[in-house]
Amino acid sequence: MDLRDIDLLGIDVGFSKSRPTTGIAWSSAGTFGAGKTHTDWERRQRHLPSSTNFSVIAIDGPLVPEGSPDLLIRTCEHLLARGTFQKRCKPGSSHFGTGLQLKRAARETAKQIMHLTSAPAFVNAVFRDVAIVEAFPNAFLGVLLPDQTFAISQIVRGNKFDWMYEHAVKSDRFGELLDVIGWDAPDLLKRIETERDHEKRAAYICLLTAACAAAGKAEVVGDIATGWIWLPPADLWADWASEALARNLRSIGV
Repeated sequence: MDLRDIDLLGIDVGFSKSRPTTGIAWSSAGTFGAGKTHTDWERRQRHLPSSTNFSVIAIDGPLVPEGSPDLLIRTCEHLLARGTFQKRCKPGSSHFGTGLQLKRAARETAKQIMHLTSAPAFVNAVFRDVAIVEAFPNAFLGVLLPDQTFAISQIVRGNKFDWMYEHAVKSDRFGELLDVIGWDAPDLLKRIETERDHEKRAAYICLLTAACAAAGKAEVVGDIATGWIWLPPADLWADWASEALARNLRSIGV
């Protein structure tokens, strides 16, 4: 699949009722855009290109099978919350507190945008008829960064995502990613590397997640009962991340 010929969408959900905490990034016919808005569909759709049907959509928020209980404990979160992942890119638990709020907001977002994609669903996705996948920007960035990155400086509490994003820019990891998935998009790369807004940055990572899925090169973590998180190609993972995931898989008997 030539990524220059398809339309992709990434959404960083956000769930504030009063502030514009939703980030949206899209690619369509070789053009790109990003915006920041609120949770309602009326305002979200203003940031999308008109009359676009997306081949793949990636949402930053827990996506679980229809009818799953609120107290569902997810395998993908369990795997990425143990060992070395814990201090670097641990996901929040989606069965209580803020994580549960985010899960509900992600589900509502999925309902808002389902009509924007009619492509066949993926095997490792919770929706049968639409190509919507789950992104997790912190882990996406975390597995790309080498061990020494986390050793050279202290991550500022509450600023982990932007800290990792900027290190990924400095080390040209986004350029390497585009090469591996075969996306010739210098204009997009420039936008990603110069973006300063937190929500738009997260949306761009969701867009890259959608691209990895469309290219058939994403690494997917999870199971059919509790959902999947889509990550960069395994060939790009830092050694520590590959080893940590293997240890965690063994520790839970997978």
